[in-house]
Amino acid sequence: MEFGIWTPTSLSDIEEEDMEYIVEKILDRRIHLGELEYFVKWQNFPDEDNTWELSKFLDCHSLIAQFESQRAKKNLKRQAEIKINEIYVDKAKKLKIEPSLIMDNAFDYGHIAEKILYAINSNGKISLLIQFKDLDQPELIASDMAYSHIPMMVIKFYEEHLKLLHAFSTI
Repeated sequence: MEFGIWTPTSLSDIEEEDMEYIVEKILDRRIHLGELEYFVKWQNFPDEDNTWELSKFLDCHSLIAQFESQRAKKNLKRQAEIKINEIYVDKAKKLKIEPSLIMDNAFDYGHIAEKILYAINSNGKISLLIQFKDLDQPELIASDMAYSHIPMMVIKFYEEHLKLLHAFSTI
């Protein structure tokens, strides 16, 4: 197992320079303020001490490469799943049945919703564009399907948007 070294960057870090922080595992990634960050699990520290760190300050290249490789495999797998769904949709149209009866979605593969980006009304059916934590591309999910998997997130999304609509209507 390879471990990485963290380079101190702030004054408070320099005071603790004698301590060596070793990266045990890369757990997640994000772009924050235009910079790539990784969510790091530190060796000999509890999960509560996991932190987001700028990639340029991490010296654990093979751990990062391993994380990115696994992430890329998940994205390729999901792209294949989407392609299969497209085939099912075409078949459903030919059979004149509702495609959602056949289609699967990211929830069916254990992906975790991070945020609902926006809603779309198409012929009276509402779909939600949802960003999932471990997928690069957001997915369009039928609102009833989303509600069955993430009811509180859907309710919160609707409440926030109703407040906005109310604010605009009072102007």
